[in-house]
Amino acid sequence: MPVTVKTYPNGFRTVYEKSQIALPLTTLHIFCDVGSVHECDGMRGACHLIEHMCFKGTPNIKSREIFQEYSKIGAYFNAYTEKRYTCYTVKCQDDYVHHCLAILADMLLNSTFNEKEFNKEEKVVVEENNNNENDPEIIVEDSADEMLYRGSSYEQPVDVLRYHTPHTLKYKDVVKFYHTHYNPDRMFLSTVSNLSLKEVDRIVKNTLFTKKGQRHGGEPVIHHGIRLSREPQYKLIEKRGVSNTEVTIGFRTCGRNSKDKYALNVLSRIMGNGLNGRLMVILREQKGLVYGAFTSTDYYEHLGDFVFNTKTRAENLFFHGKGEPGVLPLLFKIIDDMMKKGVTKEELETAKGNYRGAFLMGLQDIVVQTRYNGEELIFKRSDKIVPYKDIYETYIKDITLEDIRHVIEKYFIRENMCICILSEKLPSLDVIQRSNTIR
Repeated sequence: MPVTVKTYPNGFRTVYEKSQIALPLTTLHIFCDVGSVHECDGMRGACHLIEHMCFKGTPNIKSREIFQEYSKIGAYFNAYTEKRYTCYTVKCQDDYVHHCLAILADMLLNSTFNEKEFNKEEKVVVEENNNNENDPEIIVEDSADEMLYRGSSYEQPVDVLRYHTPHTLKYKDVVKFYHTHYNPDRMFLSTVSNLSLKEVDRIVKNTLFTKKGQRHGGEPVIHHGIRLSREPQYKLIEKRGVSNTEVTIGFRTCGRNSKDKYALNVLSRIMGNGLNGRLMVILREQKGLVYGAFTSTDYYEHLGDFVFNTKTRAENLFFHGKGEPGVLPLLFKIIDDMMKKGVTKEELETAKGNYRGAFLMGLQDIVVQTRYNGEELIFKRSDKIVPYKDIYETYIKDITLEDIRHVIEKYFIRENMCICILSEKLPSLDVIQRSNTIR
């Protein structure tokens, strides 16, 4: 059955897909079409704080009662804020879909935003950010994004401590931001369920999501322009008390609507997928220098990235053993070899087989499909969604060595390259630049 998108008179939408599993479970993801990329200076962190505040109760239900209602039926209930959107998630038994969705609608559309609770919850958000800013992996990820997306709305992190000062995020401004963006025509439900589309439609029509009117004041602006450099960008972060040295090498790539992303995703599996990826074969199995190494990809409307990630001890960054190359020069060589020699037919077929198996296993968890469908609607702005189960046959199966060569030549160039290193003992920038053998 295809993925179906329905739009209601007030602008609220439902993205529905029939479940691939027999268990009587339904996932409900309410996507709010607002994220940190929509925030301006002085309002940064607002989306994350609003996400927290939506759990603090409404005129109809108190905060403790919200959690109690979900807890007593064994439902999974959570939320998260991304750069492009905010999402509230529930996974429950089919019999409780209406109950759970009705509470979600009340939470998101009728939050009381009590000022005393606001001030208290901002302290909780500050503590969360304090934890994040002591996490080397998060620090490096945010720093890499800052370089990869410099000049665009995506260069800023979702939330960090510097957003929460006496001069930022005023209560009245955040409440206004909430009322501007948290409206039915800027929200939609993505659901995967054994309930029929007709039954889901009936349930949705009996919630506030389809009864409240339109109120927002236009589409917020997202800046996609990138300030490019002719040479690789570097960022070195000294952090006391860390035992590992974090190393990230990233490249700017394409947006979510580009078909290049599928070849890039296959390439990511060749280079950094588990013990069989080139990174792990060379850095771990052959050299014994790391415990883990992987690649990751991200795609937004017009922008994306391909990132090599690993960590090692500081003394192994440049050399190990009797003058043997360390992790950083080996990483540069791995990338340089990929750029000059490409990949083999065997690597390509192995990666495609891995991709197919991973997608089949992904169908066991309806959360995967629910999030996928929601992100497709957010980023592609189209009601035509290729079902998750059909991605392999539609986009992956026929990828060739020429397709892989094309994306390597197009995106893996020095102008797109960003290097970020975090360590307690940092080498000089000059030493790192001289170790970069990629030309």
